[in-house]
Amino acid sequence: MRILELLSVKPFAIIGHRGAAGLARENSLRALEEAIRAGADIAEFDVQVTADEIPIASHDEIVLFDDGSKASIRSLKLGDLRSRSVGGEPIPTVQELLEHATGRIGLFLEVKNPKDTLILVNTIKKLEARQWIAIISFYEEAVAQATNHGFISGLLYFKPPGKIVECSRLKCKIVLPRFNLATEKAIEFAHRLKLKVVAWTVNDATVMEELARKGVDGIATDYPNIATSIRNTMLV
Repeated sequence: MRILELLSVKPFAIIGHRGAAGLARENSLRALEEAIRAGADIAEFDVQVTADEIPIASHDEIVLFDDGSKASIRSLKLGDLRSRSVGGEPIPTVQELLEHATGRIGLFLEVKNPKDTLILVNTIKKLEARQWIAIISFYEEAVAQATNHGFISGLLYFKPPGKIVECSRLKCKIVLPRFNLATEKAIEFAHRLKLKVVAWTVNDATVMEELARKGVDGIATDYPNIATSIRNTMLV
C-alpha cells in the first residue's frame, strides 16, 4: 500500500493535521494545498456525513457558517450544505479531497462517527483511491470495519495505558497516540508488533525533534512547514 510507503519516510513522515490547520482553515481544500506546499507526506482530515450520505471534511457535526447560521451537517443534504460557506469556501467532500490529493499526497481520513465507516469505505472504493488512504478513528468498531474491507487502518488514543495491543488485535497497521504517550518504550513495543507509530498533534519544534529521536514513524502537526524544516536539518 502506497500509504505505508509514505509513512516510511526517514527520519519521520510529516502529517498535516486537518490539512494544515495552522496555515489555513482546518479541513479545507486550501489547507490541503498548504500541506502539499509545505512538503507534508500525508494530510489528515475529519469526516462527517450529510443527510444524503455524502462524506465531507469537518471535525464537528454542528457547523457555524459564514452567514452566522448554525446547523447539523447530518440534517443537511449536500446541496444545502454547499450553498453556504465556512471561512470563505464551501466545506469539501471527501471525493474532492481525493481528486485533489491522489498522486500528490496521502490522506488519513478520521471517522468521527463509527456508523459512517461503510459510507466512507464505499466512496473511496468507487474512486479507486484506496492505496493513498488510511482510515483512522478513536472507535475500535470503525477501525475493525475498515480493516475488514481491506483498508489500511489506524487506532487513535489519548489516555494511558494506550491501545497498542488493541491495534494489533484489530489488525490495523498504524497506532496513533497523543504525543505525550509516544514514549520510547511504547514506540519500541509497537514496532515489535509491526505497527507504524504516528504521534499527534505536535506544534513545538523541540518536541518534534524529541519524538524523532525516540523513533516515531510520523508526526502530525498543524504546521507541516515547521516539521519539514526540522526534518531537513536532521538530514544534513
